[in-house]
Amino acid sequence: MRIAFPMLGLERTGGEKVVIRLADALHLRGHDVIIVVPARKRNESVQTLAKVVEIPCLPTLERLPERQRPTATLLNVLGPMARKLRNQDVIVANYAPTCLPAKLSRRKNARLWYLVQHDESLFFSPLSLEYWITKLSYGAFSDGRFFVVSNWLKDMVKDRSGCDAVLVPPGIDHTVYFPRPRSPHAKKEVLCMTRPARWRGIDTFLRAMEQVRRLVPDVRIVAIGRHSAPLETSIDVTYLTPSDSELAGLYSSCDVFVLPSLLEGLPVPPLEAMACAGPVVLTDCKGTRDYAVDGENCLMVPPGNSNALADAITRLLTDEELSQKLRSNGPKTAASWTYERMEQVFIAALES
Repeated sequence: MRIAFPMLGLERTGGEKVVIRLADALHLRGHDVIIVVPARKRNESVQTLAKVVEIPCLPTLERLPERQRPTATLLNVLGPMARKLRNQDVIVANYAPTCLPAKLSRRKNARLWYLVQHDESLFFSPLSLEYWITKLSYGAFSDGRFFVVSNWLKDMVKDRSGCDAVLVPPGIDHTVYFPRPRSPHAKKEVLCMTRPARWRGIDTFLRAMEQVRRLVPDVRIVAIGRHSAPLETSIDVTYLTPSDSELAGLYSSCDVFVLPSLLEGLPVPPLEAMACAGPVVLTDCKGTRDYAVDGENCLMVPPGNSNALADAITRLLTDEELSQKLRSNGPKTAASWTYERMEQVFIAALES
């Protein structure tokens, strides 16, 4: 089959890693797979077996304010992307704004799928075009098919579209994420993906860490990700943008890995940390319910509650027995979350 994945960017983020892995699996299966992406929106370090088809994108878009770029990019590439998708047998949209060109390009016998990895309305202002495209996309796909990455998203899709989605549990790369020897460090290290989006809960995390420092003065934050500005905190911060193998070492060596998100589709970093025997504190942000068991493989707290988050981090920094319990149980939890399972479920549904 000719199968296309329309995307507005090709980076190393978690959702895009899932798409690349699925595209590669379909290629190895013998399908003709393309990823359609705007020119200059592709990170050249991202490798895939699928053919990457770039479509023109006005260079002036880069000079627009950050908040205007998604709308401008979508309007700019809508027609060219729809044309590139026109002769495909299967189109898998994986982000609400790509649903529109997928719908416009669809031939009579072509099959349309929507891979839902988050409640994407959180990404945009209610005044933006993308927000309303997101809200309308479920209805637009009511005659199509849905993949979801977690059970709460399965319920959300059923509620919004009336359709039963296929659950595709994400996997992690167990050749990269496994327990490593712990590197010594002078201070207690709390590892966190400090991305600025409001649903990530970084403000809650920073408030919690100020409380933690009162009881554990020798603590530092290890902040993972690109940072345009320093975090607003008085605590010592180390900023890193590690490779996947370097990140695995950080997971294994850290004293606590924290996911403070308010809402997530199914967050993969806690699973990666568990696979590396890193002690995990996370929030009950819906997506974590598919694998997190409080007191067994993690400590789970309510989202947005800085006091509860501070208490959980402090417990792990000061209770070695609890820390060792989570380090022991984490890899057992992560073991079943494999790329192979993800690919098998996805391909079986796509080919049926």
